[in-house]
Amino acid sequence: MTSYLDQLIAEVPALQKLSSAGDANGFFAQEALRFVTIAGTLSAIEQFTLDEGASVNERYMTHTLSRSLLENYFWIIYLFDDDAETVRRYEELTNSFKREYVKLLNEPLLPRKTELDPADPLWANLPRGLDVNSMLAQVRNDHGDRLNYLYFVYRVTSFDTHGKNLGTIFETVFGKTCGFPVLKIEKVFELIANQYLVVLNDLRARGVV
Repeated sequence: MTSYLDQLIAEVPALQKLSSAGDANGFFAQEALRFVTIAGTLSAIEQFTLDEGASVNERYMTHTLSRSLLENYFWIIYLFDDDAETVRRYEELTNSFKREYVKLLNEPLLPRKTELDPADPLWANLPRGLDVNSMLAQVRNDHGDRLNYLYFVYRVTSFDTHGKNLGTIFETVFGKTCGFPVLKIEKVFELIANQYLVVLNDLRARGVV
């Protein structure tokens, strides 16, 4: 049986065409292409274990890169969960970007600021976007299931991304060797790919693609 990831890879031409759109649809297509690049590469490396049997060194790569994919996956589910809300929710996303961009430019030690486009000072006053847990509590997948259970995956991969899962830290804090969850990354990839296919097929049915 063809995996959802393989099916999404086959849709790359359609995603590339859609990626030029300057709205939520373009954001979806560009993120789906980024997902295909990262997930497709990791899945193609035979030496990589994408389940609980992964070594610590493998997890440094798989958990960290999965964390990069999960946050935008949550945004895409949030954006396309309700067609009537997509435009407004995409504005939430862009406002969140604007706030973060202002924060970046206001870093006192940031060099080479002149190479970055200036920010509108009013962006700092824009409303904050929802945090990941709040987004997940509001949406459902294509089976009608709530997705806030995925917050555990997101938090574990975030912990790994920031390098706080190293054995010496656990030994210092707890006085013993501790286990740390190793995620079923292949299952995560299939979940994401399936949802992206659902979004793409819905856009196709509405004549967007």
